Amino acid sequence: LEDCLARLDGLLMAGGNDVSPALFGEPPVEALGEVNPLRDGFEMRLVRLAAARRMPVLGICRGVQAMAAALGGSLWQDLPSQRPSEIKHSQGKPYGAATHSVELVPGSPLHALLGQSTIGVNTRHHQAIRELAPSLAVMATSPDGLIESICLPGSRFAWGVQWHPEHMAPD
Repeated sequence: LEDCLARLDGLLMAGGNDVSPALFGEPPVEALGEVNPLRDGFEMRLVRLAAARRMPVLGICRGVQAMAAALGGSLWQDLPSQRPSEIKHSQGKPYGAATHSVELVPGSPLHALLGQSTIGVNTRHHQAIRELAPSLAVMATSPDGLIESICLPGSRFAWGVQWHPEHMAPD
């Protein structure tokens, strides 16, 4: 795996099934979706090796969750049952439509890139970061306080977003 990573310029951690709560020492809740232990183990190794190499990483949805779990954080396994909110964090079609806003942390790399304090995002998840790993920093939160974007300070580029920017790109 290390030899493989040495040939790459960066990693894209994509969305997908749920991250297993076994990775952060919790028993599964009833509403936990399908998990894939093989993918979980592989991605945990990838994230840790990429972080050690200061390799560029972009985590999207499950990808940001995997980054958080791999570096020592924990997740809400099911937002609707564990952390109810008036904000709906899982939208239907059209998936590219912004359904809620996120507030960018002043001085964060995402804030510096976009030059805005608030942006609209789409949302298609029921898991999210519960406790942030000590090595990570928050770049954006939803109005209900949910962590929506993170970065790994000191890396060239290691960012994670809870939304799906690939669906929001103009046609």
